Amino acid sequence: MDLSSRLSFLFGTEQYVELRRQLVLLRETFLNYKSREQNKHIIICSGSLGEGVVYPVSDDDLMISQTNCRVVKTYRRATRAGDALMVPSEFSPGYCLLVDVKGSYLDNVIHTIQEMSFVSSTLWKQHFMEAGISIHGPCQSETIGFLEYDYAFCIPCCSWPHVANDWVIRERSYSWPSCEMIQRIIHNGCHVVPVGDPDSSYADHEWRISFSMAERTLMHSFSHTQFLVYNLLRLTLKSAIIKSFPDVLCSYFMKTTVFYTVENTPKQLWQVNNLETCFKSCLSVLYDYVDKIYCPNYFIPQYNMIKRKINHSNRHQILDMLRTLRVTGIVGIIHLTGEISCLDADLSETKVEFKLEREFMFSYHLLKVFFRIQIFFDNFPHENTASCMLNLYQFWSVLKCNRTFLESELKHIIWKKGINSCCLNMMDQLFTQSGMNNQYYRLHKTLEALLRIGYGGDVTTGKLTMATYMYMVGKTESALYYIRQLLSEYPPYAIDGSREELKRRTYIDIMCGRGYSIYYKIRHAHAPRYRLYKACLNAFPSPLKIWITMMDTFELHPLTYTYFLESLCHAQYQNQTRLMKSLRCLVNHMDDQKVEDDIIDTRMCVGIIKYVQGDSQSACRWLGSVYVIKDNIPPPFNEGMWRSALTYLACYFNKKFQSVE
Repeated sequence: MDLSSRLSFLFGTEQYVELRRQLVLLRETFLNYKSREQNKHIIICSGSLGEGVVYPVSDDDLMISQTNCRVVKTYRRATRAGDALMVPSEFSPGYCLLVDVKGSYLDNVIHTIQEMSFVSSTLWKQHFMEAGISIHGPCQSETIGFLEYDYAFCIPCCSWPHVANDWVIRERSYSWPSCEMIQRIIHNGCHVVPVGDPDSSYADHEWRISFSMAERTLMHSFSHTQFLVYNLLRLTLKSAIIKSFPDVLCSYFMKTTVFYTVENTPKQLWQVNNLETCFKSCLSVLYDYVDKIYCPNYFIPQYNMIKRKINHSNRHQILDMLRTLRVTGIVGIIHLTGEISCLDADLSETKVEFKLEREFMFSYHLLKVFFRIQIFFDNFPHENTASCMLNLYQFWSVLKCNRTFLESELKHIIWKKGINSCCLNMMDQLFTQSGMNNQYYRLHKTLEALLRIGYGGDVTTGKLTMATYMYMVGKTESALYYIRQLLSEYPPYAIDGSREELKRRTYIDIMCGRGYSIYYKIRHAHAPRYRLYKACLNAFPSPLKIWITMMDTFELHPLTYTYFLESLCHAQYQNQTRLMKSLRCLVNHMDDQKVEDDIIDTRMCVGIIKYVQGDSQSACRWLGSVYVIKDNIPPPFNEGMWRSALTYLACYFNKKFQSVE
């Protein structure tokens, strides 16, 4: 097996990288569907996630481009509210000031200098900052579950900036990028992000010109060899340079190095059998940048990106390290990372294990991108049925017309997820209506048809929605049928979409090395938490309504909700034996939980089932313990909410409320 194939195990095969990129573009389309309709902003997926990079880390950078603002180059082009005039910095190429020529920006983002109103980058970030989001450079960071996001609230430029005109017209000996690609990049434009030059006296008010869209276009044009070399440079940075010299070089410098190297070398050089040569060529370019203490920005060469990073004290040490790396080459880098098994020539037991681990990592990272696509569906349950159905139709149009090579199987998986989100809205409307009429009957039949279409999108969601619907319409035996089917098919390696609960070893043993497609893995390993929305309150069993009301959106582990729903079904049949069995399963499931929120949710469900059994004292103890755990303080602090919840449950089950002193 050649070096290229072994490195593909480490960084991703050509097909995998392309699929990951197209999933990101598909996600971007979904994210922008609503924002374009409301004319608020456009979301751009940038960073290593959009480039298809997964090793050693993958950043999810989102640029939030404000559609009600734009940057213009001359006063004459400032024709509408929200236009800001770009004033390039004389001393900091790549940076600029923005003048509010129309007086239409909010006062809290304006800073006045010599009677001129400037849009301050610092005040702009503070304006968009939310609780729990930290600021890093031009970005604001947030973690949701195990997914990390960096947001940059930027402003689009309506034309290509003068300072980058030389990039458009400069001579290129090897025709990369092509004229068509250059025109596409100019058409897509650039943005300004809120961060100033630290050496400038106007650092708090300056903005940096960002070419993230252009960089993504260039990265997507890379051959697989160029992609592997870029990943090797990132690996060099993470495994060698940063460990000895933190905060000196960054992955953006590696990207710039590859851009210049590709532009100044013939296409014939970038062949798989020349990987070592190409990698060392890039190291030589990086060596020259450090030696001269000058790393030119790819689009604005007069902007030296490392002038504050490298000094005469660390320069010689970094140069010594780069000289050593040029001698050891790719093998030396791989040894530094500890991924020596990818260089083994024989398909030994270690090699097979390595191959399975890499297959696991590729599947896992693709699933994380897939989780991010699910965010698009969160708004479906909050709209009326007509709007929801329109969204569903337009959503399918996006999938059907998508220009990517995504196979129809994956499109249908995503389609089924959208249908499930829409069904909750229809269930709420169905169970809100009273009496029987033609509209009720049509809605009932439409809902049943959609539930069957959206049944197999993942391991749990479709089955749980179908079981909930059957329980709500009184078809308890049918609800139990779907519950039994879910429990029999629930995999021990299920991936949760909001928390990292993957059982790596079990997943590898069952799913990897067997030739399963990524689509099969998505469908059979994706078991997201079941979301219960306040906007669809009537779509869910009544005992849960008070918690849904208090929390607006309530998430339950799929097995917690399954055992809970099974217990309610047995309670309707008054089958105490099966009810006790389901309750034991629920308690045993709680004992297996490691996440505090899951334990709290399960205790709440057990308390409700105890009320179903008529054991009010046990119910009060279980429900009371929810608040002891949740706030780490005695229950009386939450006495009002605690007692109102118990009173509601007592009334629902027609039991006499017994107070707990």
